[in-house]
Amino acid sequence: MRARVLTATRLGFVEQARRPLLLVLLVTVPFVFITWSFWVTEAIPRVVELPRGGIVPTTMRDIHGAIMVPITVGFLAGLVGMFVVRSALEADRRLVVAGFSPSEAVVPRLAVITAATVVVLGVSIAVTALDFAPAAWWPFVAGNLLAGLTYALIGALAGASMGALGGAYFMFFLPMVDFGIAQNPMFFDGRPPEWAVALPGWGSTRMIVDGAFSGGFDATVGLLAALGWAFTLTFVIVLLLRRAVAPHH
Repeated sequence: MRARVLTATRLGFVEQARRPLLLVLLVTVPFVFITWSFWVTEAIPRVVELPRGGIVPTTMRDIHGAIMVPITVGFLAGLVGMFVVRSALEADRRLVVAGFSPSEAVVPRLAVITAATVVVLGVSIAVTALDFAPAAWWPFVAGNLLAGLTYALIGALAGASMGALGGAYFMFFLPMVDFGIAQNPMFFDGRPPEWAVALPGWGSTRMIVDGAFSGGFDATVGLLAALGWAFTLTFVIVLLLRRAVAPHH
């Protein structure tokens, strides 16, 4: 079983490596999006409310630069999740017919999606570090990782249930509304509105804001919420893909 999973995972990475446009997107889009956000935003004074309730002064430029990371990671990870699943469904059905169990066919796809998310995150963090240093790196990075994984799984769900065009529009729209508007400290009074708690990016953004503008960590509730979304989506996508590639389908 292990050998078959490793072989399928390796072939999954080879398949994605043969798509140069995907690799270009994963590397160039974070650089363009995040660098552009720093260039076009003036350093106007602004305050941000931290998860623990304190108020810290900062600038619109730093807020925009920090919040562009989850927007970029969520958007690209979602697209990767969608296209990996869409391209894999038919091939995975053939793998199951050839003797793989549904789980052995699904796990390699999740590994590819996770690896692509880590690549996007690494590039985005490196580009951000050129112009902005968060007060605490580990919650900032961890929050963005959870944001990326959450939207990668949402993209996988979109790939299994939507068409390519509809899924692409959906994965552009949802991260922008979630991270770019609902969770964005640039809007409202520096904290997300009450309805934003229901969106998948609330918990991870609380971690990102805490890491970006606070020297400690006080976003435990946000961490639990982000983990809850990640585990729930993982369970749903594994269940859905197992059923989709099962022989009787």
